[in-house]
Amino acid sequence: KLCRSIGRGSEEEELSRASFVFGTLFVGGKMRCSRLALASFACAALLLACASLAAAQSEEDPSAGWEQRGDLYYKTMDPGNCDGYTVQENDDVWITHAGHTVEDQEQFDGNGVEPLKFTLGGGTVLKGMEVGMEGMCVGETRVLLIPPHLAFDDPTKRFSRKPVKAGSTVRYQITLVDMVRAGSLRYWRDKLATQVGLPGLVAILIAAWGVYAVQQSYRKHLAKKGKKKP
Repeated sequence: KLCRSIGRGSEEEELSRASFVFGTLFVGGKMRCSRLALASFACAALLLACASLAAAQSEEDPSAGWEQRGDLYYKTMDPGNCDGYTVQENDDVWITHAGHTVEDQEQFDGNGVEPLKFTLGGGTVLKGMEVGMEGMCVGETRVLLIPPHLAFDDPTKRFSRKPVKAGSTVRYQITLVDMVRAGSLRYWRDKLATQVGLPGLVAILIAAWGVYAVQQSYRKHLAKKGKKKP
């Protein structure tokens, strides 16, 4: 019953409550026999362990300052620069990320220093990552709690190997490093460079400049010819 009562307040309150019980068991009982002292110590240690576990689990409690989007919960750790455009579907994004299991906090995914690039909504990452990233700003960091059906139990995806066991909720911390708005000049330039490579892009630009120069020369020729007419 005491264990069930712990975990309903802040971390300081839980540790204070457990310490009070510890003191009551030892001081109140005056340690009249070694068996009672041993039992008291075991109970107090169990209560302190419950308090520590409750404090750790409160960080993943969706009711503790998390926002909800469908079955997914997310929390903004750093708002970044939100004066400009926010990420939407079909935008190209660059992120750093780290994935952990909620159950034992083991890291199973991450890209380290080099940012990961993908198109939001393109299906190259977990559905939960795409859902949780919508509306992010450059420099923003979010923590996502992704349920199994939006993570590695997604029925629309096939995984050659799953890094977590079936039914696992996963925790991702994502920082948006950069983004390119779909349809912008930079977006099409990057797409073209990806398709034809840098040499091909340079060749296309030279050819386009040549066509433009010929058109301008022809227009000047027509203008001069028109002036010569009586």
